[in-house]
Amino acid sequence: SLRDVLAGAVTDRRRGRIPARYGGATMTITEDLMKFTLEYRAALAKNETKAAREIMKRYTAMYARLKPQIEALAQQIAEGEMTAAEVRKLKSLAKLEADMEEELQAFSGYLKTELPPNATRTAGLGAAFAYAVMKYLVGERDIKRGNLDFLKEFFSPGSALYDRLNKLAGYHSQNVIQSILDSVGKGLGPRQVARDIMEAADGAFGGGLVDALRMSRTSELWASRAANLENYRANSDIITGWIWIAELDETTCMSCVALHGQRFDLDEIQDDHHNGRCTSIPEIMGQSPVELQTGEDWFKGQPEETQKDMMGKEFHQAWQGGAFNISDMTRQNPDDVYGTMRTSPPLYDLLGAEPPTGAE
Repeated sequence: SLRDVLAGAVTDRRRGRIPARYGGATMTITEDLMKFTLEYRAALAKNETKAAREIMKRYTAMYARLKPQIEALAQQIAEGEMTAAEVRKLKSLAKLEADMEEELQAFSGYLKTELPPNATRTAGLGAAFAYAVMKYLVGERDIKRGNLDFLKEFFSPGSALYDRLNKLAGYHSQNVIQSILDSVGKGLGPRQVARDIMEAADGAFGGGLVDALRMSRTSELWASRAANLENYRANSDIITGWIWIAELDETTCMSCVALHGQRFDLDEIQDDHHNGRCTSIPEIMGQSPVELQTGEDWFKGQPEETQKDMMGKEFHQAWQGGAFNISDMTRQNPDDVYGTMRTSPPLYDLLGAEPPTGAE
């Protein structure tokens, strides 16, 4: 388990099996920390997968209850060769919209009961990881545990997260209704119209599931990172800051690549993006900085095709031409739930150009 791996490493460190400075006979401190981080991420993923399966199970059952209504409506529209204006007046459409919103409201209520305990578990994992890594790095010195009371405010009924959950039903029920209306009046045969309506409704309804899974995973991972930071702050007498750790592979976004290995002060938050899987390690007062390859150096060592896939061909061409640096590929955007979140800026921003028509 995560706790066993970390506890074993702390014991080895105390017994002198791993020297206090880098270059131990068995494993360097940097390699140890990356191993701990992998174990920590695996524990987080296990918790997230369990929560996601339950959400998908609930959401699938909800759609199964609504699907017969959608099928009957699709058949009614197709056989009547109706226009969108005529469909809007159907009582069956109004009933579907009302029933769908009721189901989605109940699903939002379910999320409000499930998200807090799931995030509390990941916050516990985050606190345990931070505590054990600090203990590993400082040896016999006392380590204080951080306060996790921030979870109460984050998951309170008046919180920004709950406000977003409250909007889920209206937003996604309207999306499904609009997808149905957009599928009619194209002069197609009845069978094709019915198929188009069902495909559009399936896709639009699936958007609600994607939204729910994103809210669940993001809140869990945010809680784990916040717990990391609270534990570092509780030990500000020995912790001077923290280092951003991304999971570097071909699926990593360029914002996280740019941030990997960067140092931050304790008053700064790790504002990863939605579904972000980054974490952090502490910086210890009086110890040499952890020897860590930066995300930029890692990226430069990847094959050119991998670089293009990760960055995008136009970005890659501009970067190779010296138009911007990897460090420029991250920015903070305001978020009503999480304060700020990281994203990669659009290419026109990086080039100092005017945004194209219609761009935000």
